[in-house]
Amino acid sequence: MAIIQNGSSLFTGDAGSGQSEIRRYLIENDWLDAIVQLPNSCFYNTGIATYIWLVMKDKAAEHKGKVQLIDASQCFEQRRKNIGDKRVDITGECRDLIVRAYGEHMDQNYELTTKNDTKIVVKSRILDSVSLGYSKITVETPQKDADGKIILKKDKPAADSSKRDTEKVPLDEDIDEYFKREVLPYNPDAWIDKKKTVVGYEIPFTRTFYEYKQFEPSEQIAARIEAHEKTLITKLHDLFGEE
Repeated sequence: MAIIQNGSSLFTGDAGSGQSEIRRYLIENDWLDAIVQLPNSCFYNTGIATYIWLVMKDKAAEHKGKVQLIDASQCFEQRRKNIGDKRVDITGECRDLIVRAYGEHMDQNYELTTKNDTKIVVKSRILDSVSLGYSKITVETPQKDADGKIILKKDKPAADSSKRDTEKVPLDEDIDEYFKREVLPYNPDAWIDKKKTVVGYEIPFTRTFYEYKQFEPSEQIAARIEAHEKTLITKLHDLFGEE
């Protein structure tokens, strides 16, 4: 089954919500095979990003326990004439490249120059299904009196609701180890209310395909600004004359 969705279905809804539970049901049953991001402006009535969810109950053996994300947002040819919001076409060459990326099922970038001399790109990433899930834990901090002593109720620390916080712990990470490393060093009196722990799922499409770009060194930026200022000063002197 192929379902076309907008981007909200990837992440909308907190852990335990209906949206998250649908994602959880598909992923924990190992039915979600792949998600393909299409180019913007490929439909008549909307220019927003759209995604095809490929769902099947009998995934290939090498696909089991995995979800493939395919970024085909740069796999299109520009139309000569727009039709409403439709400004691009997914041509036969584009489709073949997307199908190739899906069929080969590996972490790889695919590039092709079409017969119309357009460069098209498809990126494929394979994720473990468990990496899409997380446990949302509730972190409690005790109430304290004016002297800074912890207030007890029934011999247990009373939680201060104003300081209650939550953390998202990846499903493939031990919750207690995460808590010791990320929370206790900064809040040594805190504890986890494990009755409130819920599991959620989201598809980190943007994070998966993010490519870090090295920023220009500050020295080069400063030199460029200085050169620009000198040019402006010279032009001002030419325009108004030196005082």
